[in-house]
Amino acid sequence: MGEKKLELWDSLPAAKYNASRYQLAERILKVLDYIYQDEIVKHFHKGWQFAKFNIVRTDKARRQLNGCDCGIFVMNWLEDIECTSHGSNKFQHASDRVRVALSLLKNPKNKRLKEVRESARRVVDEELDMLAQHGPSIPHHPIARKPMTRSQAK
Repeated sequence: MGEKKLELWDSLPAAKYNASRYQLAERILKVLDYIYQDEIVKHFHKGWQFAKFNIVRTDKARRQLNGCDCGIFVMNWLEDIECTSHGSNKFQHASDRVRVALSLLKNPKNKRLKEVRESARRVVDEELDMLAQHGPSIPHHPIARKPMTRSQAK
């Protein structure tokens, strides 16, 4: 095994959080030692521990703007770990949200896909039934222009 280091990739770095992020990383390494205790004994030399890894900050992470949708930012980043296909660091466009939601929904491991599809069909059927009963409603726009008079149309 090469250099034993854990890299902290922080998309929204702030000096005031550095200490707590290091502490959290140390705790995670200790938890990994506990969880994988049997595998560590079986596959590594005596005394090997995740907790002995050197924790270092890296500037490799793409920077996220404060106030953007961090969940979508992370999902897009995970899809493209090299950060080459997503030109923006905002990731809060509706199309990104829809794309991520649909990719999760349509994933072959989604055990509730059939149930979600049936529910969506029911909603569409209910909407179509309402349209058939009441006709399409056109919302009133408060800033609509006044109709032209005959003299204005000339």
